Amino acid sequence: MSLFSKIKNVFNSSSIDIPDAQTIYFKNGEMYKVYPTDKESWYDARYLVSDRVKYDLENLDDLRCIPIPAFTNIDIMHGYGITGSLEYVLRMKAGNLRRKGLLKESNSILERIHLFMGAADNGYQEKDFLIYSHLLLKEGHFEESEKYKAIVQSYLKTLRVCHNSFSFYNSAKDMMDKLLFDCGKYNTDYISMSAHRACCEECNKLQGRVYSISGKSKIFPKLPDVIRETGKVHDGCGHNFSVFFYTGKDDTIFDKNGNSVNAIKSSQRPFKDDRTAEEKKNYLEHLEQLQKEKQKDLDEIEYYHIFYELPEIAPKSFGGYRRMKNAQTKNFLKLKDQAIKHGISIS
Repeated sequence: MSLFSKIKNVFNSSSIDIPDAQTIYFKNGEMYKVYPTDKESWYDARYLVSDRVKYDLENLDDLRCIPIPAFTNIDIMHGYGITGSLEYVLRMKAGNLRRKGLLKESNSILERIHLFMGAADNGYQEKDFLIYSHLLLKEGHFEESEKYKAIVQSYLKTLRVCHNSFSFYNSAKDMMDKLLFDCGKYNTDYISMSAHRACCEECNKLQGRVYSISGKSKIFPKLPDVIRETGKVHDGCGHNFSVFFYTGKDDTIFDKNGNSVNAIKSSQRPFKDDRTAEEKKNYLEHLEQLQKEKQKDLDEIEYYHIFYELPEIAPKSFGGYRRMKNAQTKNFLKLKDQAIKHGISIS
């Protein structure tokens, strides 16, 4: 009998107490222990103990049974940080399983990963939630990719504010409704609007102010109806709104340059577009960057359809495809003709 086995017998310990393979331990979604303790990476772990229940990370039945924690009282600034949050560890583990050829096991994690990410509320963007959809696209599973994308986008629409924070995936109206509720809860009539340099003419007029919800204030302007009803100035508006507590003693807010300024003076300034030429240029560059990101997503969908439908003439890499497309080379034009003939749309 090995020394390890003798120790287990002497202390009559369970496999959770003295595991026979690398094991990671979680309480309410936060990792608090790794076994063996000298392991620098825990993505190779065979077992996961979540709230005192053990799961085999290479067993399909176990993987499908891992419950979604409430993720309350999580502090990602201490302990193992964000890399020790359960949803992050599972994402990394899914990649680890895939590299080992355990595709079914990897898929079983990724099919539910958006639920863990939503519960964790660690500031993920929509593209983060769509990691599995993107992976399916790259692997040529186009129908499955679109199906999962639709599931996630539907989920994000119904996801509500949790943990008392405002998350990007809530609609602007949902966030405004929550904000108005909080103002009533904390007995304040005031809301502040953020400010930044890269914005449109209308937002520039309105930003960096404190507003009165009721409109009864003689100090602050009334909250515009469009903001109260929609939670934004216009579609694509990136401004944030927060509860504001007026004390009457040198209250301040931040202006578009990040400076702390007098809240009353800033709120009572004229409603006019005072952007500099540089700020207007920055806004146009911001819009251009958004368009480039959108185009990149479209290009990627095109490329992987071509890669799997026309492998004999497809570029070897997505980067190569983008370069030839941007340059509109002769080879790209030939490739485009063939793609269209095979029912592949080229934006």
